[in-house]
Amino acid sequence: MLLLVAMSAGAETISEVTIGNLVYSLDTDTKVATVTGYDRSNEPTDVVIPNTIKYGGNYSVTTIGEWAFNYCTSLASVNIPNSVTTIGESAFSYCSSLASVNIPNSVTTIGEATFENCTSLASVNIPNSVTTIGERAFYQCSGLTSITIGNSVTSIGFCAFAKCSELENVYCYAENVPSTYTTAFEESSINSSTLYVPTSALYSYQTTAPWSGFGTIKALEGTEAKKCEKPVISYNNGELSFTCATEGVEYVSKINSDDFGNFYTQLVQLSGCYNISVTATKAGYDNSDVATAKLYWLPTSDIGTNINTAKTRGVVIQSAGGFITLSGLNTNERVDFFTVDGIALGSATATDGTATFSATNGTIVVAKIGKESVKIAVE
Repeated sequence: MLLLVAMSAGAETISEVTIGNLVYSLDTDTKVATVTGYDRSNEPTDVVIPNTIKYGGNYSVTTIGEWAFNYCTSLASVNIPNSVTTIGESAFSYCSSLASVNIPNSVTTIGEATFENCTSLASVNIPNSVTTIGERAFYQCSGLTSITIGNSVTSIGFCAFAKCSELENVYCYAENVPSTYTTAFEESSINSSTLYVPTSALYSYQTTAPWSGFGTIKALEGTEAKKCEKPVISYNNGELSFTCATEGVEYVSKINSDDFGNFYTQLVQLSGCYNISVTATKAGYDNSDVATAKLYWLPTSDIGTNINTAKTRGVVIQSAGGFITLSGLNTNERVDFFTVDGIALGSATATDGTATFSATNGTIVVAKIGKESVKIAVE
């Protein structure tokens, strides 16, 4: 056993302790150990890194240090314990025989060039605990065909997966597209590879480089798209307006009426009603349910016989969730509600031009607005 000791203010670092065929650095103050290398006279094939080691006390193994297994060409597999939180720069670089590695759900950072040129590595699963993948982390892993990236990754460095020439599938569970260098997949033939991402983020990946360069981008199974909330329709001062609880939506609306069209009779009965429908849409979201309302053109005085002098006002009536909402009313205007048999149900007074009344789903309610009465199907 080779033992080197370094002293620092109030703490002692034992910089080189060999236990089995692994070499450690020990911090006697925090009782943590870092794997710094291996016995060069006895190159390992299969490595199992322990959670703890004993050396005059117990030390938790928390880090695989920089260059720890660099150019260990005999190394075929490594089992990393869940005590490890960091895998350092070039820790396994140029381990050309490394075909199997488990990265536990305790690691938060994969350092620069950690697995660079591990040409026998066919697949890698980056767990949900990892937030950062360093530059060239898997550079020139030419045998790598499948990559799984956990949902917490926020940053992917320069050329992190570049020159992975056999890459076929990437499964990325991050709902927010990670900050990614455009060179992250350089020369990895992603134009013929498939990227799988959460349904809710599909559009974001499709429109963000370098992810947009994948030949096929699909939704991960078991992930659901977010859906836009159902819009609300209002009317005021001659304008229809739409609002939605989902931010950043666009609206697709349609207005039709039985009063629109070509007529071929002497008398034409006008309904004075527009049917309004609107859907909220947003990239990466499913469209909302369709919101509907009716805009009634109600006379403000006796219309008489001259259409050019007729004065009307628009009132929008919308029914949803057992509530009737009327907009376009005058301030403090009262609306009375009745059954179709004329039984009074109650009234509502407009505030800021809008009045709301609760009614029973599936019934027909008559709203009396001024001198006019309108039948409403309660939904």
